[in-house]
This record gives sequence, C-alpha cells and structure tokens, in this order.
Amino acid sequence: MDDKLKNDIKKINKVYRFFSDDDYNFEGVAESYLWFSEVKKFNDPFEVIIKKGDFDFQQLSFIQLKAFLLCNDGISLNDQGTGRGYTIGDLSEENLHLLITKKFDELSKALNEIVLGIINKKQHNKFHCLAHDAKIKPLENRLMWSHYASGLRGFVLEFEFDPILDSLANENGDAFDGYTLINYTELGFNDYIKSVIDNDKPLFADRMLFSKHTDWQYENELRLICSKEKSFYDPLCISRVIIGQKMLSDKKENLIRILTEKGLMSKTYITSFDRQDFSISIEKYEK
Repeated sequence: MDDKLKNDIKKINKVYRFFSDDDYNFEGVAESYLWFSEVKKFNDPFEVIIKKGDFDFQQLSFIQLKAFLLCNDGISLNDQGTGRGYTIGDLSEENLHLLITKKFDELSKALNEIVLGIINKKQHNKFHCLAHDAKIKPLENRLMWSHYASGLRGFVLEFEFDPILDSLANENGDAFDGYTLINYTELGFNDYIKSVIDNDKPLFADRMLFSKHTDWQYENELRLICSKEKSFYDPLCISRVIIGQKMLSDKKENLIRILTEKGLMSKTYITSFDRQDFSISIEKYEK
C-alpha cells in the first residue's frame, strides 16, 4: 500500500452506501447484508477485467525498464538457462544492466505475466462500493443522491468505518478480503506505469485495477472486496439511516417498518433540500 493511500485511509471516520428505492435494497437492510458484484457489472464503461495486452512492459525504453526494476527489486525471476530463481535485488547494478541488454524482450514479457498475475488475484473477487468522508461530506453530494439514490427517492446507510470492516471480517470469514480506495487518474495503464517510474516509486499493481478516470472523483470511493455476493454485517455498525426527502410514501412506510423491527429508528434521519442554494441538509426523522 503506497503512502498516499495510507494517509487518506487515516482520515476516514465513516463510510456511506447510497441505495436506490428498489425493493431488493430494502431486503438487504432487513437481512443486514451488502451485495458484492463483479467488475464487469459496474456502471463505469471503462472499468473492465484487465487482460493480457492491456499493458505492455515492452513499450518501455531501456532506461525506463532499468529504473522500474531498481524500484521493484523484490521481483523474482527464473533463469531459463539454469532453471534457478533469483530476485532483482540480488544483482549488482552492472549485472542488472547486462541482463537487460541481453534479455530485454524476455524480461518485459515476464513482467507482463507477473503484474497480470497479481491483478488476477484481486479482480476475480466481487466488490461493493462505498463513499468515504476523508475529503468531502458525501451526504451533501448532489450527484451521489442523484446517481445512486434515485434522485433523493432512495436512502443511505452510514457506517462507522472500523466497525463495519471488523464486522464483515467476523461475519464472513476468509471470504472477506479487505478494502482499498479508488485511484482517480487520466492515465491509461502504460502511461500509469511510466509515471510510477518517473517518480521513482514501486508499482502497486492493484492500483491499476482500482483506478478510474477523474470524472468519477465526486464518488470518493472505497471498495470492499469479497469472494461471495451476499456478505453479512452487524447492524450495530450503522450510525445513521438517511431517507431521501422524495421517497414515495409506500416505499417509506416499508423502510420505516424494517428500521423499526431492526431497532434503528433512533438512528433514522431524512434529507431536506433548499432549491434556493441547491443545498442538502439532514434532519432527525419524526413520525
């Protein structure tokens, strides 16, 4: 995990799940589970399963490849002549220079396989997307309410950050594989690799998988990782439930019934928007 990611994570107190007013989302609240989906089902058209050929270390120059290997000296390779394994850090800079000179194409192809292998270990899981509060106030975000909560007709679950992570781990065992933050960038995979090299940084391959265009920055996304679709949690992790002001009355009645049965009414709030300044505020829900 790179330093920037660690620093951003330290600032997170709460995470938010915006829900549409579809019936299956009410079911998820009633049964205390989050639904995890495959990457190919996400709404970003550029977010796909990364495959062979989507990036290519052969596009690097000699100098770039050498700089990459020096910053990622823990990479293990096999000598095809002797069949013996070695790590880049075991080589002197002179021997590394000689190795790249003689086996540039072979090294490049090996790196393609190594990096894709690391990505594959993650990308064939399933994922659940939350907003976090490290940089913005998600509940005041007009686009989030519009795009993910049926234009204030849906609702939001606000979770305490550490408790929801602990709960998912406890309730789902080894199936739960942690989380990461999304990296927002305008760089394609090859340019991203080159930028890491230019900054003398090691490559964290999962940053390539968990990258989206800067157009999506408003989401402030934290992504949970799990091997199964339905992952349960302890409802005590919920700090607030926020109902969209425009939720239809029959939907609201159903949600209130569920929240009452779950003992969550004391944590239930509702939005109020001001058309004069386009602001969204949160008020305690009163029957």
